[in-house]
Amino acid sequence: MTNRVTLLGKLVDAPKIRTIEVRNGSIEIVSLWIEAPSGERADRFTVEINCPKAAAAAKAMRAGVIAEITGQLRHDRWKDKASGKWTGKVFVAVDPGEGHVRSKGMAETVEAA
Repeated sequence: MTNRVTLLGKLVDAPKIRTIEVRNGSIEIVSLWIEAPSGERADRFTVEINCPKAAAAAKAMRAGVIAEITGQLRHDRWKDKASGKWTGKVFVAVDPGEGHVRSKGMAETVEAA
């Protein structure tokens, strides 16, 4: 893998599961939304998991879990049907044998005083 990204951050929401129909059956894609802090700022990233082993680990996670994600940075582009304008998104892809998803435990919560 020449393009490699590692994120360590907190899951903002529960994993989302999408099923896409293909010729030979279907493909399941698990999506995570990760918040990775950097100094005073916190960036949010979408992670799309295509690897069955990594997807099983991701499905067991819930919001608030600290996760370590390794995958490839990708850019997806498409033309909006309504406006005719090109749009896109940057995301981290975890493909079979090319990355991993690991839980590092629950994030600490700050109790209100």
